[in-house]
Amino acid sequence: MNRIERLLPIILSLLLPGLSIISNRGDLDPIQAFPKYLLSVLFLYSIWQLNDYQFKHPDWFIFRVGETKMVKAVFVVTNLLYIIFILVLDYFLLPSWISLSSAVPIWVVATRLTMASLIFAVFQQALKMTKQQESLYAQNLLLQTEKLKSELETMKQQINPHFLFNSLNTLIDLIEEDQKKAVGFVRVFSNLYRVVLQSSRRDFVFLEDELTFLNDYWELLKIRFNGAVHLEVNIPDEMRKVLIPPLSLQLLIENAVKHNQATNENPLRIEVFETKNTLVIQNNINPKPFVSYSEGLGLENLQKRFSLLVAPIEYGEDNELFKVILPLKKKQL
Repeated sequence: MNRIERLLPIILSLLLPGLSIISNRGDLDPIQAFPKYLLSVLFLYSIWQLNDYQFKHPDWFIFRVGETKMVKAVFVVTNLLYIIFILVLDYFLLPSWISLSSAVPIWVVATRLTMASLIFAVFQQALKMTKQQESLYAQNLLLQTEKLKSELETMKQQINPHFLFNSLNTLIDLIEEDQKKAVGFVRVFSNLYRVVLQSSRRDFVFLEDELTFLNDYWELLKIRFNGAVHLEVNIPDEMRKVLIPPLSLQLLIENAVKHNQATNENPLRIEVFETKNTLVIQNNINPKPFVSYSEGLGLENLQKRFSLLVAPIEYGEDNELFKVILPLKKKQL
C-alpha cells in the first residue's frame, strides 16, 4: 500500500492535465502549453498532499457545533480556500506565458481545479478505507492468533494435572491392593512425570518419541493390571518421524483403561496402528458399571489440541470397538 500511495498522486497529477490538453480541439503549441501543464501538475500534487495531511491529522480539523462534528465541512472549506488562493495567484500574479487563465476564462480554470480536487478526494478516501479495512483484518487476525495460542497453552497446562490425578487414583487403588506394587509404580511414575513436564511445553514431538513414552507408561499399567490389559503397537518405521501432539497416545490408553473393565478372564485389548496416514487407537468395549468422577478433560482436550494444531480427530464405536483416529503431521520439527 505504501508504494501505491507514493505512485498514485504522481500518476494522477501527470495524467489529468494531459487529458485536458489532449481534449483541446484547437491548434496547440506544445512549447506554450508545457509551462501551463507543469503548473497544473504542481497544483494537483500539492492538493493531494493537502488532503493527505488532513486525512492523517483529522483531530486538527475537527470542531463542534453543538453535538455535531464539522470535520467534513472543514475539509471542503480548506480545499476551496486553497483553490481560491491558486486562482488569485494565477490571475493577478503569474505572467501570461504560465498563467492557466490566460488561455481560458477564469471560471473554466476554477471548474477544472474543483473537479480535480474532488477526484483526488475520492481516490484518497478509497485508499483510507482500504487501509482501515486491512488494519482491522490484521488486528482481528492477531487477536484470533493470540486467542488460539492462549487456548492451546491452557490445554497444555491441563495435561500435567490430568496425568497426575489419574496416576494418583491408580496409586490409591494399588496401595489398597498391594503395597509392593505401589512402590514400583511410584518409581516408574516419577521418571515418567519428568518426561510429561518436558513434553507438555512443546506443540509436537516425533511419533517415535511418543511411542517410547507409551512403552514406559505401559509399565505402569502392567504393574497395576498384571496381564489384564494387552497392548499391541504396529507402526512402520517410515511413519515414526511424523509429528504428533505430545502425550496423545498416553491419554487415549488412559481413557480406555478408565472406562473399561480389565480382568484376566476378559482382558482389555488395545491396538495402535497406522492406516492411510492416520493413527488408529482402538479397544474392545467392556464398560465399567461405575466410573469414578471425571471432569471430561481428556478426549475433549485432545480434540481441541488436534483441531488447533493439525486437524480434528474422529472417534466413536464401531463393531464393538471404540476407535480414535488421529491425523498426523508430516512436516519435520
